[in-house]
Amino acid sequence: MQVGFLFFGFWTVALGSSLLVGQPVVTPLGPYGGDVRSLAVDPDRADIFFLGTADGQIFVSQDAGDTWTKLVPGLNRRNIVVDNLAFDPLDSDTLYAATWELKSDKGWLFRSRDGGQTWKELSLGRYHSAIRAIAIAPSNPQVIALGISQGVILSLDGGRTWDRITRGYRSLYNVESLAFDPQDVSTLYVGTWRLGWKTTDQGKSWKAIHKGMFFDSDVFSLLVDPRNPEVLYSSACTGVYKSENSGQNWVKLKNGLPKEARRTRTLHLDPSNPSTIYAGTTVGLFVSHNAGISWRQLLSNIVVNAVAVHPKNNRIILLGSDDAGVLKSEDGGSTFSPANRGFIHRQIPAVGSDPHRKSSYYVSVSSDGDYGGFFLSLDRGQHWHSYNQGLDDAVVDIKTILPAHVMRRVYIGTHQGVFVGVPLEEPWKIIEKTRKLTVFDLAFTDAGENRLFLATADGVFRLDLTNGSLEKLIIPVYKGKVNTVFYDQPSGQVFAGTDIGVFRSNDDGQTWNIKVKGLPYSPINVLEKNGQRLFCGTRFGLFFSDDDGETWWICKGVYPIDIIAIQTNPSAENEIFAADFLIGHLFYSDDGGDEWEVVDLGFSGPRISALAFGSSGDLLAGTISEGVYVIARPARSITKGQ
Repeated sequence: MQVGFLFFGFWTVALGSSLLVGQPVVTPLGPYGGDVRSLAVDPDRADIFFLGTADGQIFVSQDAGDTWTKLVPGLNRRNIVVDNLAFDPLDSDTLYAATWELKSDKGWLFRSRDGGQTWKELSLGRYHSAIRAIAIAPSNPQVIALGISQGVILSLDGGRTWDRITRGYRSLYNVESLAFDPQDVSTLYVGTWRLGWKTTDQGKSWKAIHKGMFFDSDVFSLLVDPRNPEVLYSSACTGVYKSENSGQNWVKLKNGLPKEARRTRTLHLDPSNPSTIYAGTTVGLFVSHNAGISWRQLLSNIVVNAVAVHPKNNRIILLGSDDAGVLKSEDGGSTFSPANRGFIHRQIPAVGSDPHRKSSYYVSVSSDGDYGGFFLSLDRGQHWHSYNQGLDDAVVDIKTILPAHVMRRVYIGTHQGVFVGVPLEEPWKIIEKTRKLTVFDLAFTDAGENRLFLATADGVFRLDLTNGSLEKLIIPVYKGKVNTVFYDQPSGQVFAGTDIGVFRSNDDGQTWNIKVKGLPYSPINVLEKNGQRLFCGTRFGLFFSDDDGETWWICKGVYPIDIIAIQTNPSAENEIFAADFLIGHLFYSDDGGDEWEVVDLGFSGPRISALAFGSSGDLLAGTISEGVYVIARPARSITKGQ
């Protein structure tokens, strides 16, 4: 069964073009959806579900997945993957989140004792490696096991102290899954990146349990039948397996599970009927109603990371997926629908607005495959529509959006060239000469909007929109990529931001001179002008020039961090914003950049990737993982010169 996604739900936005005094109001707009890494359902309050994301965020639903709310501040840590959420089986107010960091081998364990309202990091002593699995003994919740890169660590006192119980077993590194025997706290099953293991004495001795499995299988999940602990199920990169003798022998389950479904990410037993097993794979969802004897596919063409079944109504099933977010069935899996209202985990590299319609916003969603691409809202972010007709493979990576003022057209730069279209009216069409160019930025070269400058991985180009001709503009001393291009219409000057600094042309790109006096040796991320002052964002902060780039000065009050976006307010002279990529700071100046303030965005702290003013005067911010925000500008909200 295919699932169609045309638009995302409603989120009330009570903001006009006049912006508020004091701490700004930061309102999420969507688009809803994105990646879900984990799901957990409250065993006592069956309508309460939690989900974890790949950027340290946790959302909760009080109505069985119909609507979601982000926990703020939640774990209060970014760049960590919340792959495992687990309830204490005897106290549903107690919930654990096991995580691992994207760019290292570190991991953290968090615990909430108030149903997810607040979280505390638990000390793991010296064992702070990536946590890929957690298991809580059903017969004694004080016994907790964690699967980490170096093996298994065990706590016998509810997480106060930990001991590594896999010392001396090199094959027990890189643990991916864990399961306790529901009746015997001493028996623990372990799945690694290379087959499975078992202990019956809390780690004093170990036995390999992979007879019948394909050699070198990554064991993604392990389940023990609560009615008969000798019956086990496991999912691996080679398929789904069953053991009826506590793991001594395994049989691969095939009837109805095609070869394409062999990479099974997760298994889930129906809590009210353990003979019903759900298998989430990289090609969809499968179900067996007879303990694995036969299988039927319920959902296709989607990567399923997590499955959760309502404990009191097994016709309600929630799936956590790559790209498509949460899918919900209320008929036992016969049909699934998006259930993402309030859940936003979207990466937004570009934002813009329609100059002809004040209520229309444009954004690009990356890293979400067929569920990403170009989105537009006709009502200032209350509803979103995807519009990818004609983009084909280019849908996955739209890097810049340039709406035209003269004609009702929109130009987008992608990793496959420049496309032009009219959203909801004319399909996207590639400009043939640009095919296969990776385009980072676009700028019109003239008031009539007849030509474009292209910043690309292969340098800077000039495109004639009247005849489609393309000319590469040679920068003699530089042959690398150009990250951004800015055309200053009053002076006719063109500025190109490269990996070694800023270049300027005074003759429409025919000749170039480097302008780096006062700049650090750093890639230039973005260029923008406010009045006669030119700004550039670098990895070492924000800089300005009052002499067309001849000399540069660092901006006072802006930290020396990676400035990724700069935006001048077209409706307010001397007002300008800048945002950094890594931490999530937004900087603000109302005097043309002489002095800057740090804008307090509250607990949300979104890491901003793009800025744009809507035609109605709203400041839009695209983020790394939280979709689009509209930010009401502060008025003297922070102490100057911070």
